[in-house]
Amino acid sequence: MRKLILLLICSLYGMNAMAQTPTLQQKLYYTCKVWGFVKYYHSNVSTCHVNWDSVLLHTLPLVRSAASSDQFNDALDTMLMSAGPMAISTSYFPDTLPAKLKRNRDWNWIAAPALRSDVQTQLDTIKNNFRPNINCWVTVDSNEATRGFTESWGGYLDFPLDTTLLNINTLSAYPDNDHRQLMLFKYWNIMRYFNPNNYVLDVPWDTTLYNNVIPMDVVGDPYSLYLLVTRIETQVDDAHTYGFSLSFNYGYLPGIYAPKIFLKYVDGQYVVAKSEETGIYPGDVIIFIDGMTTTQWEDSLKPYYSSGNLSILRKFICQNMMCRETYGTAESMIVEDSTGANHSFNLNCNTIVNDTFYTNYYYPNDSLNTISWTTMPCDVGYVNMGNLQYSDVTNMYNDLQEKSAIIFDLRNYPNGTAWSIADLMYPNVIQNATFLQPDVTYPGTYYQTYNYNGVNANPSPYTGQVIILMNEVTESQAEYSCMLIGAMPGAIKVGSQTAGADGDITWFKITDDLETGFSSLGVFYPNGDSTQRIGIVPDSVVYPTRAGIRHHNDEVLNKALQIAGCGLAVPYVQGNKTVVIAFPNPANDVVNISIASVQAVDAAITLTDVTGRVLMRQTANNTGGHIAASFDTRLLAAGMYFVIVNADGRQYVRKIAKE
Repeated sequence: MRKLILLLICSLYGMNAMAQTPTLQQKLYYTCKVWGFVKYYHSNVSTCHVNWDSVLLHTLPLVRSAASSDQFNDALDTMLMSAGPMAISTSYFPDTLPAKLKRNRDWNWIAAPALRSDVQTQLDTIKNNFRPNINCWVTVDSNEATRGFTESWGGYLDFPLDTTLLNINTLSAYPDNDHRQLMLFKYWNIMRYFNPNNYVLDVPWDTTLYNNVIPMDVVGDPYSLYLLVTRIETQVDDAHTYGFSLSFNYGYLPGIYAPKIFLKYVDGQYVVAKSEETGIYPGDVIIFIDGMTTTQWEDSLKPYYSSGNLSILRKFICQNMMCRETYGTAESMIVEDSTGANHSFNLNCNTIVNDTFYTNYYYPNDSLNTISWTTMPCDVGYVNMGNLQYSDVTNMYNDLQEKSAIIFDLRNYPNGTAWSIADLMYPNVIQNATFLQPDVTYPGTYYQTYNYNGVNANPSPYTGQVIILMNEVTESQAEYSCMLIGAMPGAIKVGSQTAGADGDITWFKITDDLETGFSSLGVFYPNGDSTQRIGIVPDSVVYPTRAGIRHHNDEVLNKALQIAGCGLAVPYVQGNKTVVIAFPNPANDVVNISIASVQAVDAAITLTDVTGRVLMRQTANNTGGHIAASFDTRLLAAGMYFVIVNADGRQYVRKIAKE
C-alpha cells in the first residue's frame, strides 16, 4: 500500500510539474486543440464573425514565449477572449446520439492538467451552449458531380473559407513557423472532426498531432516540408489520401521516370508482370535495385504511402520502387529468372510513369483490355467494368441476360455503371449499403443513411450465377460496385483483398503546391460491417502466381469460369470415355489436339481467344476412334486461349497458354 501511495504522489507531482513547466510540444499541441474546437463550436467563430486565422497568428508568439503554465494559459485566455462572448443557449439539447455517430466528438482533453481551470471553464461554456448551426467553415458540396480535380477543393465536403489552407506557394515564399503551424492546425482539425474513419487508425490522430508539432516548427525548406506533410498524411491509413497527396510542382514527387517494367506483388515477391526490357521476362523476380533488396525498398517507401492495408500498399510500391526523379537515370538491378538463376542489368529510367505502358496493363490477358462485354467459352457472359459505359448497360444486359453466369471484372476502375446494372438485375428492391455522413451542423458527429437499388417485382431479373472479380486494383467506386453487384442473391466474389478505400472523397489544397484528400463518407454493409481498410472480402480467395504470369494464365478468371461450370483446369472427361488433350501446354510454335474414344465421324475444332473471338478452325476425321489435329500458333500473341471441340453432340473446352 505504501508503494502505491508513493507512486500516486510521484504521478501527481509529474502532472503538476508538466502543468508548471509545459514544453513547446505540449503548448503547441493544446493550442491546436483549443483553436480547432473554438473554430467549429463557438457561436461567433463558427459563423465567421472573427478572423480566426489571424487570432492564431497573433497568439502563437505568446505561446512560444510562455515560460510557465500560467503564461501559457494566459495566452490561451487571450485567444479565447478574442472569440468574444459565447451565445448562451436557453433551450435544452439532449445528447441522444449513439456512440458510433459521435466518435469524433471528444471532450476529454478539456480536463487536461495542462489547461488552467479558468480556461477549462471557458471551454466548457462553449461546449455546453453549443447548438447545431450552419457552419461557415464546412458545407456539403452540392456541385460534387461537376467539380473537377483541378479545383482547389471539392468532393463530398467543401471548406470554402479554408480554400488553400495556406495561401502561398512554398517554393516562392517559404512560410515561417507560425504560418506552418497554422497550416498544420487547419489540416489536423479538418481531419479530427470530419474524417469518419479516425477510429480505425493505427496511430491515434491526437498522437499524430503531438508527434509532429515540433517537426513542423523546425522544418527548414520546401522539399523537407513536403516530405513531412506526406508522412503526416500517411497516418490517415487511407489509399484515397495517397491518391490525392500530390505536389502541384512535380519536382517534389519522389519518382517520375522508370524502366519499362511493370511489377506485381506475387507469392511474397515483387514479380515482373510485363516487360519491354531485353532479357527481363514476365514471371521474373526483382532481387536488388540499386543495391537494396525489395524488402529494404518497401521499408524505406512505406512512410510515404497512406494505405489501409498491405495489399494496396504493395501496389503503390510496385508502381514506385523503380521510379527516379531524373530522366535517363541509370538503375542497376538483379533479377531472378524462372530457373532460379540471377542476372544483372543496368537500365535507364527513360519512360514517364503515366505512359500507357504502366496504365494500360490488364492482367495476364491483355486481350481483355479492349472489350466491354462478350460471351466466353461455355456460354458464360463476361463484363469488363473498366470499359463498360453507362449508355451500354441496357445492351449488355440484353445480350447476356440468358447466360447461365455473368462474370463482372472489377480489377479496374468502373464508369459508374453498377447502379444501373443493379436496377436491371435485382429481383426486387435490395439494401446494399449503409453510410455514415458527416453532420456539418454538428462537427464531429454523423448521421446514418441507407442505400437501396432495384425495383419492386422486377419483371426481368437475372436468374443466373453472378461472379465478381477483384484484387488490390479494386478501389473506391470499384469497391462500391462490388457491393452493389454483390448484393445479387447468390453472388460470389473471387480474387483477393481490395484497397479498403470506399466512400466519397474530399480533397483540398494545404498550400498552393500541396494537395491532400480523404474518404469522407463512411461505408458499411447492411449488417454494419465496415469496408474501410478491410476492403471487399472475397468468397473465394485466389491469388496470381509466378507461373501464371509467366504463362499468361489468369488464375482468378479461371476460378470464376470453374464456378460458372466451365471446367477449364483439367481435361474434360465425360463418362470416362471422351478425353480431349491439348499439348504442348504452354504452346510455342504449334498446339496438338488429341481426341480419343469418340463415335463421331469427325469433330469441329475451334481455337479462340479469351473473348470468344474465333482465330482458327478446322474439321478433323475420326481414324480408329481417335481424332488428331494441330494449330500453328507462331503468329499468336502470348496469352491464354481456348480449344473448343464439338463431337458426339457435345462441346468440350480446353484451355491453353501461348508463350
